[in-house]
Amino acid sequence: MSEKTCFLAFDLGASSGRAILGTLADGKLDLEELHRFENGLMDVNGGLFWNLLGLFAELKTGLKKALDRGVTLSGLAVDTWGVDFALLDGNGMFLGFPRGYRDPRLAGIQEHVFKTIPQDRLYGRTGIQFMDFNTVFQLAAMKKFGDAALPAAKTLLFTPDALTYLFSGRAAAEYTIASTGQLLDPAKRDWAWDVIDALGLPRAIFPELVQPCTRAGELRPALCTELNCAPVPVWFVGSHDTASAVAAVPAGDEPGWAYLSSGTWSLLGMELDQPCLTPDALRLNYTNEGGVGGKIRFLKNIMGLWLVQECRNTWKRRAENYSFSDLAKLAEASEPFRSLVDPNDNRFITPGDMPARLQEFCRETGQPVPETPGQFIRCALESLALRYRQTVEELETLTGQPVTRLHLVGGGSQNTLLNQFTANALQRQVVTGPVEGTAIGNLLCQALGAGALGSLAEARAVVRASFPMETYAGRDKPAWDAVYARFRGLVPTA
Repeated sequence: MSEKTCFLAFDLGASSGRAILGTLADGKLDLEELHRFENGLMDVNGGLFWNLLGLFAELKTGLKKALDRGVTLSGLAVDTWGVDFALLDGNGMFLGFPRGYRDPRLAGIQEHVFKTIPQDRLYGRTGIQFMDFNTVFQLAAMKKFGDAALPAAKTLLFTPDALTYLFSGRAAAEYTIASTGQLLDPAKRDWAWDVIDALGLPRAIFPELVQPCTRAGELRPALCTELNCAPVPVWFVGSHDTASAVAAVPAGDEPGWAYLSSGTWSLLGMELDQPCLTPDALRLNYTNEGGVGGKIRFLKNIMGLWLVQECRNTWKRRAENYSFSDLAKLAEASEPFRSLVDPNDNRFITPGDMPARLQEFCRETGQPVPETPGQFIRCALESLALRYRQTVEELETLTGQPVTRLHLVGGGSQNTLLNQFTANALQRQVVTGPVEGTAIGNLLCQALGAGALGSLAEARAVVRASFPMETYAGRDKPAWDAVYARFRGLVPTA
C-alpha cells in the first residue's frame, strides 16, 4: 500500500467557509469536508466589517475535527478572497475588526487617488484592474477619513495572512494575495514603494513578501496545548482563493486554454509568464495578479453569481424562499434574451435590493423590466455568459493567443444552466470541474511545498486523475450571435 499524505485546507469565501481534509496517495487526491460555516459582512454603524476572530474560532473547530480523526497532518493552510486586510499594533494585537471590500465609504475613492497618482501611472506600476475596493483605495480611504487605526498600525496582513498569523505567529504577505491590492510591482514582484510613498502610506506596515508553497512555521505552542496535539506545519499557499483555483485547473500541455473561477465572483483569464501592461490592457481594465509556479494571472473580475445570490437574499427577506435549484428551473422556463444587464455596473456591487437594481438598469436602457424570479435569474445568467464572451475576445486580442477551451472551476460550475449558456455564448468548448477547485489548489500547494508533488504540471495531473469533468458544446449560434451584438450596445468596453 502506498504512503498517504494528509493536508487540511481552510477555504473561506465571502458567504461561507469550509475545512477540507485532503489525502494524497497513488497520484490521486481524495477530499472530505469536515466543517462548514457561514460568513458574511457585519453592518456596524454603517460600516461593513469581517468578524475575523469568529472566523478563526471556526477554523480551530475544523482543525479539531481533523485531529479527532487521528490523522497525521503534513500541513494546514488558509485561502480567502482578495484585497481585504487587518492591521496589527506594535504588540502584535489586532486594531479592531477589518473592513470589508463592499464598505460604502469606498464609493468615489478612485478619483481622490488619481489626483495624486494618475490612472495610467498607477496601472503601469501595478498592472491591476481598477475597482473601488482594491487595497490601495481602502488605505487611501482610511487616510482621507482619518481612521485612527492607520497611524497606530505596525503591520498590514491580508485576510488569509492574518489567519495564518493566528495559527503560526508568522507575520508576512503571501505574494498572490498581496498582488490583489494594487500595491505590488508585477515585474520586480516586490512592493511598489514609489506608489506607497506617493500616497503617504507608512512603509513600515508592509511586511516581507513570501511565495506560495512556502512554510510559514508550525502551529503555535498555545494552540497545540489547547487542541492537545503535536505541532502541525502551517503553509502559505496560493492564499488568494483564485490563485489556488487556477492551480487546480485540470489543463495539460495543450495551448489555447483560459480559465473561469466561478462563484460569488467570476474571474476569467489566462496564465502568462510575464505581466501584460499595454495601453490596451489599461483601457480594457485587465489585472495582472500573482500565480502559483511563478505565473501571472491575467484576468478580469466579473460580478458573478453575486447577482443571483443577492436576488435570493432579497426574496428571502420577504419570506419568499427559493433554492438555487428552484431558481435555475424558473430561469430555464423563462423567455430567452428578454432583458440584459452589464454585470459589472457599479450599482450591483453593494448588498441590497438586487431585483430593484436589475429593473433600474433595464428601465434606463429601454428594455422590458424583469418581473418574475425566473425573468430576473435568466437576465443575470444570460448577461454573465455574454460578458464572458466579451472577455474571452478581449483576452485573445490582448495576448495574441486564440482561446479554444474554457476551463470552468469552482462552486459556480454546479450551475448547469449557466454552463450551457456560457458554451452557447462563446461557441467554444467549456470544460467544468472540479467544483472544489479552490480547496484542491490549496491542498496541492501544500503538497508542492512539502515535496509530495514535484511541479505544477504534476499537481494538475493529479486533478485530472481524481475528479470528474463535464464538457459543454455551444448551441444556437445564430441566436447568441444576434443577442451578443445587442449586449455590446449595453456594455462599455472597459
